[in-house]
Amino acid sequence: MTRHSRLAVGWALALAAALLLNLAIARQTTAPVVTVAAAVPTPVAIPGVAPDPFEALPHSRPTPEPVDWVAGSARPRQLLPVSATEAASLQAAVDRMRTQFHLSSLAVAISAPGGVGWSGASGTARDGITRLTAQSPFVIASVTKTFVAALVLQLIEEGQLTLDTEVAQLLTGVKVPAGVTVEQLLRHTSGIADLVRPLRPVLNDDTEHRFTPAEVIAAVGPVWWAPGAHWGYSNTNYVLLGMVVERVTGRPFADVLEERLLGPLLLDGTGMLETPGAPWMMPPAWTSAFWTSGSMYASADDLLRWGDALYDGDVLPAASLERMLSFGGYRYGLGTEELSLGGRIGYGHSGLLRGFTSLLVRLPNEGVTVALLSTGPRYDPAELLATGSPGQPSILDLALLPSVTALVP
Repeated sequence: MTRHSRLAVGWALALAAALLLNLAIARQTTAPVVTVAAAVPTPVAIPGVAPDPFEALPHSRPTPEPVDWVAGSARPRQLLPVSATEAASLQAAVDRMRTQFHLSSLAVAISAPGGVGWSGASGTARDGITRLTAQSPFVIASVTKTFVAALVLQLIEEGQLTLDTEVAQLLTGVKVPAGVTVEQLLRHTSGIADLVRPLRPVLNDDTEHRFTPAEVIAAVGPVWWAPGAHWGYSNTNYVLLGMVVERVTGRPFADVLEERLLGPLLLDGTGMLETPGAPWMMPPAWTSAFWTSGSMYASADDLLRWGDALYDGDVLPAASLERMLSFGGYRYGLGTEELSLGGRIGYGHSGLLRGFTSLLVRLPNEGVTVALLSTGPRYDPAELLATGSPGQPSILDLALLPSVTALVP
């Protein structure tokens, strides 16, 4: 696929992913301190069992300013560089954290009030030699869900769907329990079981197998509970939402994604794996099984640009964005979750899939957005961002400094 070349004024060099072959990790065990979600979870919200600690956070978000909106009309915002001193401090912090958390690679991108930003990286490519740039790709795992949810909400704005649309009536011939709605898929309250357990043997033993979405859905076991009865994180929900987008638009999901989001925002380093021109980052069984639940790639720069566009109200009208960020009792909205970063309340999404860890978080009260991508052993990315030591500020500390939010000519 061809897009306009994106602008990257003043941004520092970053790197991309080194592929690690790890098994899928359950959501509640993605990090020493569970703060963010994984791409391959097992159900955690069952009767009598409290949600994960990071779910129990209050919601705080200013109302977005109204903007004129037409699907696919969003345009990228260019960030200006921080001072050389701040850039050096941020780079040193990223280097320090990669070493401290024993990661193969770490890329971080930050935007702050005043239209300034920074991105940097530490580590090397899979060959152990090549230093990669800020446009190089990582698997973003479950951060994929933010793109899927935005597309579904755009279709709802256009009247092609409603949150109450019953999925079984829309996806005729697909094994979907009666009564499951589009909103329940978006919120993980459908009760549909996750795809990992039934597909694990093929994922591990036949990595060249290419799943179709219908094959994935057919392999999923019995429902966890009746639609809407409880909450449980399930990648299957977002595979079904990918099928919904294709059924409603009559076009491949990757084409809809390109036309409505990636192209307008000049996200040249972002896309669906196993599409023409996409990098090889995981075996076919993994990319095809997780599909619209976790099989997108992006660079740190692109992921930051996406987060700013989405949460600044450039992708969805204000009412839809507010609906996306209505978290309710389970602290999960429509493709977005509440997160804690250094004791501050934010929202966004995280991901973990086959050695790739991702985090996209907006701190609305501070006006700061952070995108993190890495490869290596499992860890808590929110902890990494907030970790400092005497005389050594954390990445988050530096992102929140007033000097970062003031443009230095």
